[in-house]
Amino acid sequence: MANETFLEKRSFAGQVARAGESGIVAVSYINQDTVPILGGLFVAKAVDGCKKITGDSDQILGVTIVMGVHHEFAPGQNLSVMSILHGSEVWVQMTDASALAEGDGVMIVTSGADAGKISDAGTKATPFYVSGVNGALAKVMRKEVV
Repeated sequence: MANETFLEKRSFAGQVARAGESGIVAVSYINQDTVPILGGLFVAKAVDGCKKITGDSDQILGVTIVMGVHHEFAPGQNLSVMSILHGSEVWVQMTDASALAEGDGVMIVTSGADAGKISDAGTKATPFYVSGVNGALAKVMRKEVV
């Protein structure tokens, strides 16, 4: 029984929780920023790749996902970004002060050390909601259009 509880709660930032209907779930980009990008962060479009988010006007590409053992992607390194299609879920980093709970809308923090993480105090709205919480991680999913 203890092993089942562990397996039920095991998650990490950038982990794909569920793949959706599309055969293409992630696109490969090069980190064009000057700093490493961690798994489980929202990233923005950059010339010839992606970068950390720097402001509300940045074009969001999706969430960096972790495939294999690399959870950090150095400048110039290849990484995969999931656009979170309908039916897909991915674990995303929340800020330490975040009060997001299951069912809440996802707001991205776009500046400072927490840029790319999500929080109830984030400044960039998204079409996503929190479908689960595990510590400092939130599982996010696209809202259905009604």
